[in-house]
Amino acid sequence: MKKILIMITAAFLLAMPMEVKAQDIQQQRTTIEQEVAPITISVNESTIHIKNAEKMVIEIYNMTGVKVVTQRIDSSDKMIELDNLPKGCYIIKIGKVARKVYLR
Repeated sequence: MKKILIMITAAFLLAMPMEVKAQDIQQQRTTIEQEVAPITISVNESTIHIKNAEKMVIEIYNMTGVKVVTQRIDSSDKMIELDNLPKGCYIIKIGKVARKVYLR
């Protein structure tokens, strides 16, 4: 009796369309990736260009670890002028994204 039950259960499991489940998972992954665009940070001279970070906070630290700028990002395509900072290396942090940049 146990052998018959195990064989029926195994046959049922093997007959299930596993491709559909894999497609569902792939579709969910694609949907999540489309919803969350990566944050991009680029620097030109003393201007920082930030994309896809609306409603987040940018924090800029000098190389000694002192926070020198904190600013809320109010649009998905933001330009921040940092003419008041001395030229040199800084760490930019937005959410979980951190980048080392050089301001000229």
